[in-house]
Amino acid sequence: MRLENVRAGYGSKIVINNASIDIRKNEIISLIGPNGGGKSTLLKSISGQLHLLGGDVYIGEDSIKTISLKELARKMSIVTTERVNPEQMSAFDIVLSGRLPFTDGFGSFDKADKEAAKRAINLMKIQEIADRQFEALSDGQKQRTLIARAICQNPEFLIMDEPTSYLDIRYRLELMQVLKELAENGVTIIMSLHELELALQISDRVLMIKNDGNVEIANPDEVIESGVVQELYGLTDDMYKRVLEQLRLCRQFR
Repeated sequence: MRLENVRAGYGSKIVINNASIDIRKNEIISLIGPNGGGKSTLLKSISGQLHLLGGDVYIGEDSIKTISLKELARKMSIVTTERVNPEQMSAFDIVLSGRLPFTDGFGSFDKADKEAAKRAINLMKIQEIADRQFEALSDGQKQRTLIARAICQNPEFLIMDEPTSYLDIRYRLELMQVLKELAENGVTIIMSLHELELALQISDRVLMIKNDGNVEIANPDEVIESGVVQELYGLTDDMYKRVLEQLRLCRQFR
């Protein structure tokens, strides 16, 4: 995937300004930055959910502007922060719906689709809730189910906006392991994270989105040593000192 001079925002308001990035196959990139800084906006623009205000996004040699929605859904799966509340659907049904881009015009699922759903369910360890009604699940269980749905698509690109939302410590760590396995098997992962320590532990590179709409990309060690985190989040010297100690400790246990 390649971003060329991407400008993103809403109406005439530019939130992301001229972002140009080459994203390599099976790379894990985490977006970090202050609340409201544009992480979700950039993810929506990359995934085609939001029309670009300028520039372009390429998958291979093709602009996402020229790729049909169905074809894009076959290449890319998305986990958003928006809640879905379908009625009369089990967790298994939700996961299986990730195969819709690959079905015929009648939306019929075959044996291979159901096997893909089972694999995603096993990967996310939600076998015990697979037959339960989605609307009756806890927020954390719903989140794990929606992530399984995205995995079920067998995407080339997995786009995730705050995937750790609603997850406790155990499930956050389990999710990081799942994402590593997916990347090792050829999936490119682009996600926003609020937890700096997780972003620096799992990511090949970190994309920092600043308040002025500019972006900067670096590897985790460069992020820690450059001091950019203090500027990015507007931390006092004392705050930054404590954060830096925690981040360096986390990197030791990567």
